[in-house]
Amino acid sequence: MMTRDEIFNRFVTELTRVIGALLETNASSRASTPRQDDGFVVTFEASEGQHGQLEVFFARPGAEALAQAVAAAPASLSDAHVLESLKDISAQAMTALDRRDAGCALRIVAADIGSVPSESGEPDPATAVSLAMDIVVNGHQHPVQLVLSGHLEIAAIDADSARDARSKTLDVIMDIDLPLVVRFGRTELPLKTLTALGPGSVIDLGRSPDELVDVLISNRVVARGEVVIVSGNYGVRVREVVSPVERARSLEAELS
Repeated sequence: MMTRDEIFNRFVTELTRVIGALLETNASSRASTPRQDDGFVVTFEASEGQHGQLEVFFARPGAEALAQAVAAAPASLSDAHVLESLKDISAQAMTALDRRDAGCALRIVAADIGSVPSESGEPDPATAVSLAMDIVVNGHQHPVQLVLSGHLEIAAIDADSARDARSKTLDVIMDIDLPLVVRFGRTELPLKTLTALGPGSVIDLGRSPDELVDVLISNRVVARGEVVIVSGNYGVRVREVVSPVERARSLEAELS
């Protein structure tokens, strides 16, 4: 799970990439010092693992120039048009963050005219300025100055509620039948050999009788074991269970 500052840094990286792609030119970011400018504030709200809000302040000169360039407008745009452009660009950048890495989902809940967060007085952890950056766009006079602030906290989860939710989910799927297959071996045959098969033909599976057989569920190897006789029927005594990593590699190999 990422910290707030890690999310901020990733957001700036993705925002720089998005701006460069939209304007079809090179863009880079650099550390900056917050200036007391008016501008626009886009607010994100966190959920699914963390809670809190992150605010992205865009200084007016760079934000207006960016929105005008993206819209290819011959004249300056209204504040409403600038806010819509900033919301769209910010959403694209935040969407690029994998919520599994970030440890939360972030969505835009507000966008309005605002000012850079104040640093006067005693610092407040909830609103303290965390990162100030300039995004410099090749061929554009005004850099996009942004200041990121806000806070995130790990969401408290009631253990009993979570357990009940898991139980209800499991109850729904526990009676589902899954096909289980025991594979003694596998091989590849030329089409010519396949057409020549008949009663008495022997197929070499390339597996020693001492080797463990594969246990497959839904065509995925989940375990390995040895063949036994149970009440006059064949059975398998499980000797090892395939790890999730091996299952993922097996799936990747089949898809490649």
